[in-house]
Amino acid sequence: MGLLPAALPVVAGHILVEGEDVLAASEARLRELRCARMSMIFQEPMTALNPVLRCGEQIDEVLKTHTTLSNAERRERIIGVVRDVQLPDAERMLASYPHQLSGGQRQRIMIATALVLGPRLLIADEPTTALDVTTQAQILALIKVLQRDRGTGVLFITHDFGVVAEIADRVAVLRKGEVVEAGPARELLASPRHEYTQMLIAAVPSLSPRHRVLARDAPTVVSTRGLAKAYSRGGWWRRRGEVAAAIDVSLDVRRGETLGIVGESGSGKSTVARCIARLIEPTAGAIELDGVDIAKLGARALRPLRRRVQIVFQDPYRSLNPRRTVGDAIVEGPMNYGASREAALAAARRLLELVRLDAGAIDRYPHQFSGGQRQRVCIARALAIEPEVLIADEAVSALDVSVQAQVLELLDEIRQRFHLAMLFITHDLRVAAQVCHRVAVMQRGRIVEYGPVAEVYADPKHEYTRALFAAAPGRHWPFGEPLLKT
Repeated sequence: MGLLPAALPVVAGHILVEGEDVLAASEARLRELRCARMSMIFQEPMTALNPVLRCGEQIDEVLKTHTTLSNAERRERIIGVVRDVQLPDAERMLASYPHQLSGGQRQRIMIATALVLGPRLLIADEPTTALDVTTQAQILALIKVLQRDRGTGVLFITHDFGVVAEIADRVAVLRKGEVVEAGPARELLASPRHEYTQMLIAAVPSLSPRHRVLARDAPTVVSTRGLAKAYSRGGWWRRRGEVAAAIDVSLDVRRGETLGIVGESGSGKSTVARCIARLIEPTAGAIELDGVDIAKLGARALRPLRRRVQIVFQDPYRSLNPRRTVGDAIVEGPMNYGASREAALAAARRLLELVRLDAGAIDRYPHQFSGGQRQRVCIARALAIEPEVLIADEAVSALDVSVQAQVLELLDEIRQRFHLAMLFITHDLRVAAQVCHRVAVMQRGRIVEYGPVAEVYADPKHEYTRALFAAAPGRHWPFGEPLLKT
């Protein structure tokens, strides 16, 4: 695409797009080729789309730049491509800003923008990494349909061999800038030759749950009863209403247990987690922490209880202050509760070693770590004030599968070592199978299925749970052994 900065020039080789060498093209020619001959779908649509332009305007920008079509002709083509990517109510979607759409809808706007001029090459760079399984399945099916109908060549970049099994005809495995193995997808999946390929395939979590036993007399640390949360919507010029994000949610998490909450985007998983951590106030119901209802406590009464519930968020880079060292991030909590800086720093070094980072990295900044390392820093920060409940809110969904496996093993080790009650929120049934004792499946704010992982996975009762299993990428391939040791 010619998108690398000038400081990173290509030093050798050729890139031919329909016979034309992209590396020899001028900047003006590259602008002509982009979108018209080759297009790209980026990983995170919220950062790739302009937040202050309506979605229709962003697709129209491509047509204004590359065609001489009239306003009416551009409008007709935009509506057509939006319908091609199976977005409902095309007029409303085009009039919306990116933040007004769901993650899957934003990704479809990105695909529409990439395809509006009918390019011969479509580069899809991790386009489904942060999507829930049902939306991911829809996007993968959509790309295959568009490929078939338009004759487009697709270069699909992913770290997930489950997705590879679902979409790829051929596979090239890249390690440290070198192709270590390439071939037809089925052959490579069935008999990988290179040890790196074998490691990547082995890192794909199995849908077969681990055998896990929890003491029956383990005390309940946190429970909710009839928990509900409704958000108001509307504004000065619109009639106000309410959106129910959580409805009558009742669950228990026992000491030493991992309870998984599974569901697609918008199901209410994170809302429940934020209510339990009291980052938001529930509309109704009870949240009991060791028998004390914290649902309606004010900020002053909550302060001594906050150290007992800690949360690890999905995006570690956004969770850490880029202007503060990781050491400052870790010691902030203990110092707020009376620890001296010296004692807090000594504990921070021990925690960094616990999460398998060099204690000497305590003076480094977040941008100096990889994504997996930053997530380890966030785990260390959460553990710094010795909580009883650890909430992992999609804590591994943005990580590649090999790093994901390491972080999952670390979380499980920490749960056992500190005898924590863990609430594990994920849209990935494979991940939940590896770390959870019990699972609650949420749909539209309600728990529709709840029970031991082995029972739910062996015989899902609710149709929504069965739909989640059917959408798991690569479900027909026997991806391997459980990630964690029994």
